[in-house]
Amino acid sequence: MFELKDLPSYDTLERFGAIYGNTDVQGLQTWLIWASATQEMLSAFEANLAHACGLSQTQFFVLLLLKRNPDGLSVGVLAEGVSVTSQTMTRIIDRMVGADLCSRDVDPVDARARLVRLTKAGDDMLSKALPSHYAWVARLMGHFNADERRMLNQLMLKLNQTGVLVRSEEMD
Repeated sequence: MFELKDLPSYDTLERFGAIYGNTDVQGLQTWLIWASATQEMLSAFEANLAHACGLSQTQFFVLLLLKRNPDGLSVGVLAEGVSVTSQTMTRIIDRMVGADLCSRDVDPVDARARLVRLTKAGDDMLSKALPSHYAWVARLMGHFNADERRMLNQLMLKLNQTGVLVRSEEMD
């Protein structure tokens, strides 16, 4: 989560860059604006989901993953699919099972394992959430023309390339 709301001016970034050795002040300013916009977008996404159907982002994505995989998925696969730990996903699934959005059934291949599946109520919830989500995305993306959308796609896909986003521990 990006928490800085009061973005520094370019002059401040230049001054700090001179003191602390930042040779790419424009890069830092671009990153700050991008990170701030991303956080605002994700906050608005969460608020829209909560208002439309009372789901969290993670619950929404779990429902989508289960809809795409009607035979069910393990907690571990779901956790990986939404980038949370298995322990966190177990708690999320516990709540979703309690709300009848999904079920946890014995895996027919391995009786020791469980598969999470979408229930009728979960499918109904997704049917309620998706039209609102699609309308929200259309309003957001309506601010960009076709060329701007292509450019955004190219830039974001560039970041997804292996090795572009290096974690700090990999740099040490």
